[in-house]
Amino acid sequence: MMSNFKYCPMCGTPREGDDQFCKNCNFEFLVGEYVKVENKNMENDEKIEVEKVSQEEFVESNDNIRVSRDKINHCIAKYLNNELANQFNEKYGEILGFGISEYISTNLNNPFNDNFGDDELGNIENLLHDEKLIHSKNIFIQWIGENRGHLPGMVLNQYNVPIQTNINNLKNILSLDLVESDENNKFKNLLNEYLDFENEFLENLI
Repeated sequence: MMSNFKYCPMCGTPREGDDQFCKNCNFEFLVGEYVKVENKNMENDEKIEVEKVSQEEFVESNDNIRVSRDKINHCIAKYLNNELANQFNEKYGEILGFGISEYISTNLNNPFNDNFGDDELGNIENLLHDEKLIHSKNIFIQWIGENRGHLPGMVLNQYNVPIQTNINNLKNILSLDLVESDENNKFKNLLNEYLDFENEFLENLI
């Protein structure tokens, strides 16, 4: 018997009928029901209902995390591009190598309808502290914990890879020898906060 997924937990595509695989990303819908779990309080013997994360909540949270990650990386790339251009001129890519240049180019070309303005550091800080993102992170981690037993390694790896890639990029950026300034110090502090955020995801996936 297949699960009662209505949406693909990987890409959010609606499931058609009782399809075994997602038509978009080929995710295999798994066995499992999403029901309330009753625990007993050992002190007063009262029943406590703990609501499991529904598939719809997980899909929505996962989508919000991906969009927020793209926005944060866009703002980081914009700030870094300006800073490196000022420090090394427009040919900084020849000095720094391919990895960071590719990160900047890829994320600068990520289009958003949001008008971020020119305060990249303020935008990064606001995005990192957004309550919806924090809630989505908690929902994501809870869902993984509840469903780890019947999630094959290949599915967990699909979540793992983009997070690990992002962690590697952040470490490379933090290793740069940027000019000492209040703005760059704040930038590095925000990068470290973002790195901690991503590491928490990775720890819950491994």
